[in-house]
Amino acid sequence: MSQPTTAPARPAATERAIAWTTIAAPISVGITAPLLDGSAAILGAITYGGTAGFLAANYMNRLPDNLLHQLPAGDIIRGHRTTLFTSTLTSGMALLMGTVQGPQGADALMAGFLDLAGNPIPGIVSLGWWAAVAFVPLKLRKILARQRKPKTPVHAPPGTPASAALPDTPAKQIIYRWFQIIANPDTGTHKHQHLTIRTLSGMRWTGTITAPIGQSVTVTADTVSSAYQLPADWITIRPGTHAGEASITVNLQAPPELDPSTLAGAWRKWVGRKGGVMADTHLEHVQTDPNTGGEVAYVIAGENINKLPVPDRAELAGALRTNTLLCSYNPVPGDPRKGEIRLMKHNPLQDGVPFPGTDVLKISEGGYIQIGRHVSGFPARIQATDPHLGARHLFIAGVTGSGKGGLVQIVALADHVNGYAIIYGDPKGSSNPDVETMACYSGLGEDGVMGALRVAYALLQWRIKESARLGMKNFQATPDRPWVRLILDEAHVPLSELVDHKKEAGIILEALAAKARSLGIIVTVVNQAVNADKLGGSTALRMNVIQGGSLVMLRSDSGQQHLVTTGFEGVDPGEIPASWDVERPLVYDETVALKDPKSTFGLGYTLGPGGAAEMMRTFILESAAPYIDPTAIAHPADWPDWDQRDEIAATSILGDDDSTSSSDPGDGTASLLSGIDLGPKKQPTAEEKILDALHSFADPAGIETIYTSRETISRVSGVTGSTLDNTLSAMTRKELIHRGADCGRERGTYALGRLPETGEE
Repeated sequence: MSQPTTAPARPAATERAIAWTTIAAPISVGITAPLLDGSAAILGAITYGGTAGFLAANYMNRLPDNLLHQLPAGDIIRGHRTTLFTSTLTSGMALLMGTVQGPQGADALMAGFLDLAGNPIPGIVSLGWWAAVAFVPLKLRKILARQRKPKTPVHAPPGTPASAALPDTPAKQIIYRWFQIIANPDTGTHKHQHLTIRTLSGMRWTGTITAPIGQSVTVTADTVSSAYQLPADWITIRPGTHAGEASITVNLQAPPELDPSTLAGAWRKWVGRKGGVMADTHLEHVQTDPNTGGEVAYVIAGENINKLPVPDRAELAGALRTNTLLCSYNPVPGDPRKGEIRLMKHNPLQDGVPFPGTDVLKISEGGYIQIGRHVSGFPARIQATDPHLGARHLFIAGVTGSGKGGLVQIVALADHVNGYAIIYGDPKGSSNPDVETMACYSGLGEDGVMGALRVAYALLQWRIKESARLGMKNFQATPDRPWVRLILDEAHVPLSELVDHKKEAGIILEALAAKARSLGIIVTVVNQAVNADKLGGSTALRMNVIQGGSLVMLRSDSGQQHLVTTGFEGVDPGEIPASWDVERPLVYDETVALKDPKSTFGLGYTLGPGGAAEMMRTFILESAAPYIDPTAIAHPADWPDWDQRDEIAATSILGDDDSTSSSDPGDGTASLLSGIDLGPKKQPTAEEKILDALHSFADPAGIETIYTSRETISRVSGVTGSTLDNTLSAMTRKELIHRGADCGRERGTYALGRLPETGEE
């Protein structure tokens, strides 16, 4: 059993000698001060100033514990801090009066009360000085009194030796002092309230206080503090199993909850206090966190609250005297009274998370894939598919430069590794060529992105009919009928900025978000924010995508968390800085090179099904090209119209007049004459109409290439609006026609055939 780390106990004579010195000091100084000459008076003033500063700091409990432990009689200095400080003040008055005013000043201070009627002011000062001087022996009366021995050994508590010899073990020394000062039936402060030691170590000891039958335990922390010369804050007394019993814990060193440099101490002082960010909460299971060099603990709701309050992450970081990148808080799913707090010395995500290889992208039994690493060290995962619920959608939000493109590349590579088909729409153009390589269909640019949406929508309609025909309750993937992921990058462009397309894009995406889950189609929306006005005003789209799967929130606008129903409370993506902290001096020195900040690219929060948002960073993957197998690009081979995808992509679901009925396109209503074809002959497609129009203007001899304006083509063919633009783009890609602007002709004109070689008309 190790020895306690408190200062060793001193003999009673030593303590009494210090007490007598403390009492006599003011009177001695008052007598000798007038006798000091100039240099001696200055030296005395300097000596007094240093001593007074030391004892004032001791009185305010500002001296470090390790300093007092190393000083001779350090335990007495701390235990007598009130009397020592009082004696210092009265000695200072005597020194001042004696050295400044000489014998007359000393006499006025020490004997002025005798002439109180003749000189009331000096008399009152003198009387107050003597009252302060008399306070010291009054306070030390128990120490000055001669110690009494117990009359008979029957009063000693169990285990206390009857002999006068001092105890020889730490536990017996604790019991002995308790009995002498607290439990002694004659002189004890709380008679007959005995102590039983339970545990003892170099850090603390614990025990049980027992009062006589019929009485309650009345021992206080102040009493124990005086007896063992320890700060009262280091001592905790809690009720026991009945009123006559209490448990006591005495820390021999400053406990962590009193040290604000520790997580427990900072929490108690600034966070869990009354009026704090998380008032009436406390920590449990505080332990070091090797991943961050800091500490981690569970946050527990107090007895006066039913569930933990949701802290604002920035306010919580401020209360803990740190920044948002070094503080992580997460609720514990399913337990409203429990959370997890992590206070870091360094953020392990700052150095980035290198991509470990495609093994981490292999889908788990529950349909999860890894996309990065949480600050806790656990993998950051999203669910792509569920064995029972089907496809799990994904929403990725973040401003430009936050890491959306890198995450899209990781998700697409996971699909490629697991044999999923990818339909990719990017209104910005070829901004992510590796994703374009892995996709079975890519719609690039403002016109092309609508093609990707139309292909996905047509696949949805066919799988709806096929599912009804086969009676499939849940989607079952096969090599010919794979899972399909639709990736729509910069979703705000087709949904809110493309006037000719936003109505159609909104209808398609709402239908996919609501129906695609059970048909094996994963909708992935990538956008700068989750605001409805950035999604064509569709809160249904946002709700179905986020609540039907996972959300990854990278650096974005403040307030985005309020648009998510659950899991993101208290998280402000606007608080994610664009770069990690860089130490910068207050004054610029051109001879010292400034450090360049590192981007927080890929830093954000993930929210999966049934979980809570946690800080994470995506894998760093510069390019997926080395991991792509060009021979393993999956496509929906179960769809018989796959070969007509270009024509489908060029045809608006709204029809040539760009209008739609109030019902969902493609759903339709059953006709009374279902199965009987009484309609007119099938109408020509938009492509056929445009070809006919161009043929009507072509050179019959085939010698000259005739270019026709877009307006003329529209007037003759009857194809208008977005359908005309999409069809012209699709026909150009198939080299059925070419643009005049591509060969030096007027913009907005088209001609039949491939683009002529250089020198040809």
